[in-house]
Amino acid sequence: MPATDTAIELQRQRTTPPGQDKTTTTDTSTSTSTSTSTSTSTTTTTAPIATAPFSCAAGAITCIEVASTSSQAQASLPVTFGQPFKAGDWLHTTQGLVAQVGGATIPLQADEISSHRDGSARFAVLSAQLSNVQPGEARIINIFPGAKTSSTPNVPASPDWNLELEAQVFDANGNVTATLIAQPQTQLVNQIASNTGRRLAGAVASEYTVALPFKDKASGTQHPHLTARLHTRLVDNGQRIRTDVVMENTRTWTANPGNITYSFAVKRNGSTIYTQPKFTHYHHARWHKVLWTGALAEPQARVRHNMPYFMASKAVWNYDLNVKIAETTLAKDYATLTQARTDQAALGPMGNGLLEKYFPMTGSRSDIGPYPRWTANYLVSQDDRARETMMSVADSAASVPVHYRDEDTGYPLDLDRYPNVSITPEWSTPVLPTVVNGTTIWTPDIAHQASFAYVPYLITGDAFYLDEMMFWTAWNAAVPNPTYRGGGQGLAKDNQIRGQAWAMRALGETVRSLPDNHPRKSYFSGRLGINLDWYAKQYPLNPSAASLYPLNALPKPDEPHLVGPWQSDFFGMVFAQLAENAEPNAKLVLDWASKFNIGRFNSEADGFCTARAAGYYWTIVNAQSAPYTTWRDLYQANYPGEVCSSVTTIDGYPNWAGGYAAGARAMMASAANAGVTNASATYTKWRSLTQAMDQDFATDPTFAIVPR
Repeated sequence: MPATDTAIELQRQRTTPPGQDKTTTTDTSTSTSTSTSTSTSTTTTTAPIATAPFSCAAGAITCIEVASTSSQAQASLPVTFGQPFKAGDWLHTTQGLVAQVGGATIPLQADEISSHRDGSARFAVLSAQLSNVQPGEARIINIFPGAKTSSTPNVPASPDWNLELEAQVFDANGNVTATLIAQPQTQLVNQIASNTGRRLAGAVASEYTVALPFKDKASGTQHPHLTARLHTRLVDNGQRIRTDVVMENTRTWTANPGNITYSFAVKRNGSTIYTQPKFTHYHHARWHKVLWTGALAEPQARVRHNMPYFMASKAVWNYDLNVKIAETTLAKDYATLTQARTDQAALGPMGNGLLEKYFPMTGSRSDIGPYPRWTANYLVSQDDRARETMMSVADSAASVPVHYRDEDTGYPLDLDRYPNVSITPEWSTPVLPTVVNGTTIWTPDIAHQASFAYVPYLITGDAFYLDEMMFWTAWNAAVPNPTYRGGGQGLAKDNQIRGQAWAMRALGETVRSLPDNHPRKSYFSGRLGINLDWYAKQYPLNPSAASLYPLNALPKPDEPHLVGPWQSDFFGMVFAQLAENAEPNAKLVLDWASKFNIGRFNSEADGFCTARAAGYYWTIVNAQSAPYTTWRDLYQANYPGEVCSSVTTIDGYPNWAGGYAAGARAMMASAANAGVTNASATYTKWRSLTQAMDQDFATDPTFAIVPR
């Protein structure tokens, strides 16, 4: 059956804005040394980083700032980061990249390249090598196009890695039932020799993904579910090794999946370098921990992107960089994160951190919007605390039981192999194994799903977050009833309109992020194309569209006599982003939907008052179930007898950064950036009517999107 809004869904989804009667209800839903480091969710800020804007050199494509956070000089400082590119800026098939600091060329390599539709680079994982960096020193690395060259890896045949992973498994009574071990050294050596499983390859950094199961220490029997994926990055000729230790309980088809309670330790050459006390690892969930080992200490630095260029790449929505996030907001978020870690210590890596465990929950929702508020905070400020908070949210999302890895392919569950599979057992053919001992703190859904890992991947280039995107996107496709999603097509249409928006957002993010040569690139690209083709045929190309949807309103799937304008605004934001990235049919669908989204703010002369345009739910059909064909009829059906001259207030909380009015502004700006007719002028008009909102963006920039 189509997704439904329950009675509670019709209640308030965010906190009541300042000065608003708290009984009022609404739903915006927007709303020979070894060093170790924690996973990003538990990294402690050690030193301030400069927040002043910085400029790139003339002729550079873009630049980044690398700031030392060490109290010691660093003779060698390798950094790896993600970098989006504007279409046409780097023709990577014929050009290389050159990195310069103060006019001097430094080593740079580019990996994991994803291309725009014109063939130029859209995104790459870059690795650069700095030398003799002084304590607290910040350097600007300018990136230029240059001659195409090769970067030869320098990797030891048998690196001084020698990790051993050990898990002690407990039963329900607290008794140890098994000691499991995983010893990856031999596999890494084999992969180096055979040049397999490598995602980064160059003079600065080489990274291998070493995946292996755990085995019983006594019997050698392989554990059916617990596995490790070690993203192993060798820098400085292997004298430093960064290992992102990813622990997975994600198998799809192995019998009896369920929660596993264990303690965990990582040893190197027999010495313990990390321990995790006993906790319960949820079924179909993951967690990770970053460890640095080797003869040299962990590099100490932070990277800041040239954010105007980052925005101009169209990889993300165009946030207003003139917004200054309030210090009180940054400090409060960080204090809340710190407290959450303390409160959830007993939960171990499966804690929810700042995330709402029950996704359909009403109330304050900093995760709902084009990006979560924490992500918007970071994009606008690049503050260290905002970065750490954003990354912690991405890590918390890994503990949600939506991670289904196909044992046969090694990738998330896909609908090519299983077109009629569903995570919901009663709908699935074949049926997934029954989960035993499977109680978790989570209730995920699509309608309230955030963009968790996309921006974290864009700024870090870490494989963990790329995998996260694939897992969530695959789950979105596999949850609905195959009958309604078109079987293997994986159509998003069976969700609420906001759920359709978020599912399409996840698809777009995954497609844009996956490298051109990734084995799953064509699969996810295909699903995005199938969905966009469906929307085009259902709406703008549908010969019956004019009679079915005369005002181009997207009906509520489970109650087609209603439209939720605020949900349509979400849909418009996502399709605008897809259109800006030249996805076929996205602009066609966006133009069609914008006749309602933009039109309702410009139809006062036709009887629809602009002050009511940021609405909640409206009836769109008459008593005979025939759709209203004029703006005047639509208005009178929902505001009977009202004339515009009598409307003295603007709906949608015009002074609040988290209301429908704010979502409408973000929709208009997004549409303007995608070239929708009259969207820019409508944004200007609506902004003039909602000026107080600008000040509130300093506390919540979730919808602070502006025309480019």
